[in-house]
Amino acid sequence: MRRGLSEAGLGDQVLLRSTPPDYLGRTVEWGIRRRRLRSGDRVLFVDDWADTSATARTARRLVGDSGATWTGAAVLVDGTDSTTRRDLSLQGLLRRRELG
Repeated sequence: MRRGLSEAGLGDQVLLRSTPPDYLGRTVEWGIRRRRLRSGDRVLFVDDWADTSATARTARRLVGDSGATWTGAAVLVDGTDSTTRRDLSLQGLLRRRELG
């Protein structure tokens, strides 16, 4: 999954999704080449930090668009709430509050 992908630039089909607006109204468009994810694939999303979970939620939508199966998310630092952790099947190595 990368920012700024386009079919024109790659000469390949691309699945695109945007994050919800952040507190400043900014969105980020993420994409993945369609041929990278297929029905039957299982996907574990890995990131360094999850706070708003916007990127993980966008990744899960891309996985769903492709027909693949979302298995969960793993992050180094988890700043999300329990509802988000349950919803995304998210596991963190550390909770943000442990960092002080």
